[in-house]
Amino acid sequence: MPADTTPDTRPLLGAAARRALTASHVVLSVVWLAYMAFVLALCVWVLVSPEPGTADAAWAVAGMFNGLGTGAISFAVLGTGLVLAASGGLLRHWWTAAKLAAAVGVIAGGLAVLRPSLTALAAGAGTGADQAALTAGTALGTISLGFAVAVSYLRPWGRIGRLRAERPVADGRIEVRVRRVVPVAAKVHAIELVGLTGRLLPPFEPGAHLEVELPSGTVRHYSLCSYAGDRLLYRIAVLREDAGRGGSREAHRLREGDRIRISPPRNQFPLGLHSGYLFIAGGIGITPIMPMILQVERSRLPWRLVYTGRDRSTMAFADQLATTWPGNVVLYPTTKYGRPDYVAELAGLPATTGVYACGPVPLMDALADTVRRVAPQLELHTEKFAAPAGPAPFPLFAKRSGVEITVGSDRTALAALVGAGVEVPSSCENGVCGTCRLRVVEGSPEHPGRVPGALAPDGAVLFYPCVGRARGRLVVDA
Repeated sequence: MPADTTPDTRPLLGAAARRALTASHVVLSVVWLAYMAFVLALCVWVLVSPEPGTADAAWAVAGMFNGLGTGAISFAVLGTGLVLAASGGLLRHWWTAAKLAAAVGVIAGGLAVLRPSLTALAAGAGTGADQAALTAGTALGTISLGFAVAVSYLRPWGRIGRLRAERPVADGRIEVRVRRVVPVAAKVHAIELVGLTGRLLPPFEPGAHLEVELPSGTVRHYSLCSYAGDRLLYRIAVLREDAGRGGSREAHRLREGDRIRISPPRNQFPLGLHSGYLFIAGGIGITPIMPMILQVERSRLPWRLVYTGRDRSTMAFADQLATTWPGNVVLYPTTKYGRPDYVAELAGLPATTGVYACGPVPLMDALADTVRRVAPQLELHTEKFAAPAGPAPFPLFAKRSGVEITVGSDRTALAALVGAGVEVPSSCENGVCGTCRLRVVEGSPEHPGRVPGALAPDGAVLFYPCVGRARGRLVVDA
């Protein structure tokens, strides 16, 4: 699988790398703060000491420490801070912006004022102005770094609200643009959605889903699989169901720049607070689990994922998960390893562990039964999905051509008519353009969602064979 298939879902840093970088950032920050406080103490010592040789000794000591890589330490603090901030959303919180401003200010002041003054004083060529600049600048730098340390710990003020939210239209839906479509597994496309104006999308919590209104008017429900803290982008992953009703196939035809409408996020599978987590996903059921993992990982709580699918190539995000969190993720392609041993996975878990599972109905039912038998103390949360039932076949008669056919559950009426030799012009095949519409002579057609112009100007019923079906026999003028 290409390495850049889902960069926005994958954290910039893995858990181990982020912990190591955080530790380095903290240690370097403390060293930098200690150095600034030490120089300030020397400046105060010079001011209060009556000894004439105090200044020379103090400036010599300060100059010696100034040459021991303090400049490199300050830039290392800034660099590690930038990487850590970027991994969680650079400048999305006021405390991050304030800390960054303080660090940049101290470095700029050090280069412009403190270093020249200290160098001159250590060489014995300094003046009273140099001493005053060093004392005032060091005091200000120490206060600034202390402020940066404090806001890093307290994290006050919340998020930066520089962007407004997208406004729903009259029926409560939001128009969005397809930013990118990326294959993430066999028959699975990840579809990224952004607001038309670049504004914030409505907030959501892990486990939420969207109602997606496709260009034909067909409405389907898809779980959000992007990070819940990112309101600039939604991501869904769609499994193409060749024997389904056509919604997933239409979703797979979406391309960059297409506009569709969505509902605000809704959540019937919320993530609760637990001491640890066991996630279980079957097939495309990984989608609501993804933002749960991202949130729990950022909270630094223990978790484990058991992810099963027919084979590795069909398991969306499998490579990304296994690479990013190799110690937390267990993949079970059933064609290679069989089904997981859920008894072993559940046995011995603390009662405060939350178990969250999403997958097909048989898997969820079997898991619920196993929890009741093996670990009744655990709190199990499941979301089930069933394979969509194919539409019922129906008889279709093209009156002018004298052709009678049966439209099977696996094809459209348009394909069936054309395959039988009936000439029907077509274009979008999404029920939007109306090129293929036919007048209904007898019967009652059914169309998904909203189909424009379902009645002719003279009141005759129209049938869109690219998306329409019928419960009984349908006769059309073709």
